[in-house]
Amino acid sequence: MESRSTQTLFRLFFALKPSPLIARQTDHFAETIAQGARRIAVDHQHVTLAISSDYVDYPYAVIKALMRAGTGVMAEPFDLRLDQLSIGNRSAALRPSHAVPLLNALQRQIVAGMKGAGVMLRPGWSFSPHQTLFYLNGRSEVRPVDGFSWHVDQFMLVCSHVGRTHHETLATWGLNGSGQYSLF
Repeated sequence: MESRSTQTLFRLFFALKPSPLIARQTDHFAETIAQGARRIAVDHQHVTLAISSDYVDYPYAVIKALMRAGTGVMAEPFDLRLDQLSIGNRSAALRPSHAVPLLNALQRQIVAGMKGAGVMLRPGWSFSPHQTLFYLNGRSEVRPVDGFSWHVDQFMLVCSHVGRTHHETLATWGLNGSGQYSLF
């Protein structure tokens, strides 16, 4: 039996992912400021919309509930610009410098869908849109950057195998008001 420290935990989250091109550009930017810190893998870059608690066993029933919740979301596509660098006492992240009403509306719908499916948000988590670049212990700083923009036309449900650097995309839904999704 695995010890608790080596046991895989499973964390489910709804997310937005930049295009591969934007993800590579973001990673290049991160490399210029990371000072040797390990950057977030290009294919793991995302903006978390809602997140569950961690599960010791693979959460099949919770995944099914969250897939039903995601299917019920009907939202409009929008443009997202991450043009503010925020460095805190444990991470560096890109954030939008202004509120994005359609992003906030999408996030509220997802949370309502989770609640309706009987899945609660991770205790203590609150939505603060950002894309983490890397983790570090550093001095706090916020500054504008040229930024990275993309047209958001889908969101996804991801299962993170915590500590294993593995993200499993479970479903993707288009932002077209239809609530349709495709499985991966």
